[in-house]
Amino acid sequence: MPAQTDIVGVVILCAAVIGLVALLIYVGRLRYRAAHSKRKLALVSKVLIEYFRKTGVEVSVGCVSLQENNRFTAFVESEPMKQFRLSHIIEIALRDHVQKTCGLELDKIFWRFPIKVAARDTSPAGIAAGENKKIEGADDYINEGLVNYKDLPKFEATEIPWEKFEEASTQEPKKEESPADKQAEKQAD
Repeated sequence: MPAQTDIVGVVILCAAVIGLVALLIYVGRLRYRAAHSKRKLALVSKVLIEYFRKTGVEVSVGCVSLQENNRFTAFVESEPMKQFRLSHIIEIALRDHVQKTCGLELDKIFWRFPIKVAARDTSPAGIAAGENKKIEGADDYINEGLVNYKDLPKFEATEIPWEKFEEASTQEPKKEESPADKQAEKQAD
């Protein structure tokens, strides 16, 4: 009997050692995959940043891979510029560049163009001159848009007494005369 208990103990010990070795191999593979994936993400980001740097544009790039394959999603952040107006054409060139350079597939590209906020001049001279919305150092594309923004009408909301609201809501709406009604009136005269 003692020999049988020794054999059972050795079998259990061997099974435990085999399980531990398998667990260590599994954890090692996971770490290797994570490090390999991290290197690929850094490589794609670096390639995209260098591509834009060659064109003279500073961007920040973030990449993710949603699956365990060579397909990546890039997030490109840059100042608003006229040359990015047709960003879908730039995306085609970026995909080709990443494919040729890294051998990886750029699946999607998301663009973000944060707008710099113009500092308001609250001094009496600044208020008298009108608020100049032009942002210094920004691309003309964004300043062009701000000029149009400055000319938009300003809305103002005020409170009215409840009685005025009831009076306005019970009145019948004014009917606008159509051109046909105006012609009928002229013919009747």
